[in-house]
This record gives sequence, structure tokens and C-alpha cells, in this order.
Amino acid sequence: MPVFAKGANLIPFDSFPSRVTAATMDRMLADARAANMNMIRVWGGGTYLDDAFYDSADRMGLMIWQDFMFGGAVPPPDPAYRASVAAEADEQLARLGSHPSIVVWTGGNEVLSGWANWSDRKDFKKAVGPDEQERIATAMTVLFDRVLRDAVAAHSPQTPYWPGSPSTDYQGPVDTDAAGDRHFWDVWSGSKPVENYLDSCPRFMSEYGFQAMPGMATMAEFAGPKVSDPQSPVMKAHQKFLAGEGNSRLAFYLDARLRPAQGSGPARLADFAYLTQVNQMQAIDMAARHHRACAPVTMGSLYWQLNDVWPAISWASIDHAGRWKLLHYAARRFFAPQAVVAEHKADATRVALVSDAQGPVPAQWRLTGYAMDGTRLGAAQGDVTLAADGVTEAGRVPDAQVFGAAAPGASYAVAELLRDGQTVSRQIVERMVPKAMAYPDPGLAVQWHGRTVTITARHLARAVMLDFGTLDATADDNGFDLLPGESRTLTISGAAPDAALRRALVLRTLAGSH
Repeated sequence: MPVFAKGANLIPFDSFPSRVTAATMDRMLADARAANMNMIRVWGGGTYLDDAFYDSADRMGLMIWQDFMFGGAVPPPDPAYRASVAAEADEQLARLGSHPSIVVWTGGNEVLSGWANWSDRKDFKKAVGPDEQERIATAMTVLFDRVLRDAVAAHSPQTPYWPGSPSTDYQGPVDTDAAGDRHFWDVWSGSKPVENYLDSCPRFMSEYGFQAMPGMATMAEFAGPKVSDPQSPVMKAHQKFLAGEGNSRLAFYLDARLRPAQGSGPARLADFAYLTQVNQMQAIDMAARHHRACAPVTMGSLYWQLNDVWPAISWASIDHAGRWKLLHYAARRFFAPQAVVAEHKADATRVALVSDAQGPVPAQWRLTGYAMDGTRLGAAQGDVTLAADGVTEAGRVPDAQVFGAAAPGASYAVAELLRDGQTVSRQIVERMVPKAMAYPDPGLAVQWHGRTVTITARHLARAVMLDFGTLDATADDNGFDLLPGESRTLTISGAAPDAALRRALVLRTLAGSH
């Protein structure tokens, strides 16, 4: 049956593989499943994982996209090297080939696309000349189209083989929307607007990502409690994008979309970290929902990346300490079995409804516009039967029907998918980037009951984060929106005493800290 792949890319668990335990791997996969993921791609730039990883995936029903361990290099063209690779492939397939969780073997990561498209490879081809270029290209084809393909056919004939990621199985140009899988890095690496995620529907999006800082508890563990500047030497040392200059890219996207960090010293760093996590959460949310709404043209969305190999400022949704960033909480929402997708363009909002169920599902949808004071402006709604394992278009709703004459920065809409009258998925629709929105003071109120806390908003509260600073404390949800008059009750886990939790809690929203 058709299955839309929802998940993330996995890099090595640690810089020292001997430190990785079965419990660590099991927890990571459990966290992936808790976020409604059904597929994990084991990236080809790392190492082959221990049997316990695949045992856990088998038990949890998670699909594994398994790369052979080639990561963006130019493989040596000599026959002795290919023989060595063949022996390695035979051993790994004999060890892992019977795991039902492994649903595809892939030749490697960005070897074929790098050879075809990367500027350094083009320079290399010119430098070595046409004869050597042809020898290397032919050897590469033999390696990925014969040696590894034959190894999979011999040891795991029930499992498909794909010669590389991205690839088209030698059926045309690689890394395009037209065919095969894509690695899309115009956003983040290419500094393009986040909204560029909405411009295409690839056949399978196997890699795309956006960075964020980890929380203050993790940063204190590697940088100490007094660090307050994202551009300090220790912070740059833990940022590997652009040789340590990636924190400037974080600031670039904050300037483009959100607001300046508030406060001074460590408080300013904490707000900066929060804003980067909101930016990451919103960017990947936008992309993943769009990919799901592109089905059946697009049938997979695997963001980069699930985990960290060491304490870092990175693309991960779970940091090296195992703490969830806001993105991972959001993945539960945008990868939910049924979800609403609301995309505003020009003067209208497209509303699409996605479902993973194998049969039709009766549901309702609505799109309601509000002024910032909570006044209802307009609405559209309807009854619908969600298509089995697919997309149901609810319609394209004109702005005038939802927002009336309200100014774009002073109004917003709420898109909802309902089953039996209960909201199962919700999304805030804005007509401008968040920094241009006139968010009110949300008027948050807090009420504690032991290890649970109830947050109530008087006005709209965007991207509410419960931040306990350097305490090792975790809320069971985070990064959510609260509508006017709405409350959420959350359970807090961790070793910190109740009194310490109450003293440490800072509520962060896009309107500021509270």
C-alpha cells in the first residue's frame, strides 16, 4: 500500500561510537515515533550502526532508509578499492539484511549529485582532464550501479536498492523536482526565504533543514553558565556551519522573520536561543506540511536532522543531551495522522487536509479570521470525507471572506481540522512575516498544581515556550499557540524540586518574555 514517509535523517550518535548504548539508540527511536515519524534515514556520512538499533526499529515498526557509508566524496577508481567495498557490503548485508525495518538500501549520500553539480567537483574535473574524468565516472557507475546493487540483490533480494541520495537511478539529472529524491538547501545554506519551501513538490524530499540553538541547559553544559554572546569563541567552536560562522546565519534569519532578542547578558542569549528554535520550528513545519499536501506527487519528507553527534548548535530537533528542541514538539503536530495544511499566497488561503488512514475519514474543517483583540472577522467551513492515505482539498478561501477589511498585520486566521467536533489539527495563518505582526501582550497567567502547570492566555500567544533555564526540566509539550481565553495544562518532568521549577520558569512568546 502507498505510505507517505514522515521522518528525519540520523547522523552518528556520538563522536566515540563505543560510548553509545542500546538504551540511547532505543530512546532516540522512541522519540522519533513519539513525533509521529515512520521513517529514519541512516545517513551515509557516518558509520554502520549496531544490531541493537535495527532490533529497536523492528520492534517499533519504524522504516529505515539505510545508506551505504559514502558521504559526498569521490571514490577511488581502482579495482582493488571496489573489491574492498564489495567485501564490506557483503558483510553488512549478511548482518543486517534480514531486518524488516530496512526498507531501502542506498548507495550513499551526495556522491552522484556532488559529482554532477558541485562547483568543487567541476573544478576537479577540469584539473584532471577528460580521460581521468571519464575513468573516475565509469568506476563510480560500476561501484554504485553494479557492485552495491549486486550485493543487495544477492543478500537481501526483497529490499529495493537506490544508487544514491539524491538520485534518479540513472534515469536523468539528479536532485531536481522532476524525478527521484531531492536534497533542498536553498533555504538555510542558500540564504533564501523560508517561503521558498512552498515553491515545489519534489517526488521525495529526503533532506532539508534549518538550524537552531539548543536550550540553555545544554549550552551551560558545554559553554558554562556565564556565556552570553552567540559569537563568543566557545559558541563558534560548537557551530560547524561555515567553519564556525553559522551563528551569523541564525541572526540573518531572525532579522528576516522574527524580532531582535531581548534583555542583556545570559537573558539575551536565552531569548536568542528561543527565537532560533521558533524559526527552525516554523520553517520545517511549513516545509513538511507542504510536502504532505503535495501527495501523491511527493511521497516523503525527511528533515535534516534528528540528532547530534556532539553538543552543538545544529539542525537537530533533539540535542546531544537528548533534550527536545521546539521543532521536535512541532513534528508531533505536522506529522500527525491527520493534519490541516493552510498556505497563504497573494490574496487567498489554500486549505488542504491530509490523512494517513487507510480508509476514508469523516471530518470537518474551518478557517476563522480574528482581529488581535479576539474579535471574529469572518469564516469559511465545511464537512468533508478525508481521502484514504492522501490529500483532500478543502478549497482556496479569499482573504475578504476571512479577514474582511482588517489590516494584514493586525489580524490572523486559525485553520482547523475537526473530527466528531473536536479539533485534531490546527494552524495559525498570517499574511505577513511574524516580525510585521502586531502581536498583543498575551496576558499569560500561570497556576501550579504540584508537577503540573496551567498556562492561560488573555490574548493570542504565539509560540509559547516554557523555559526553565539551566534546570534539567522538560514539559510534555512546548512551542504551542494559545488563542484568546485558551488554557493548556502541562506536566513537568525532571529532577528539579517543585519550588525550583516555579522560580525558574520563564514563559517566552513572540511578543516577548513573561
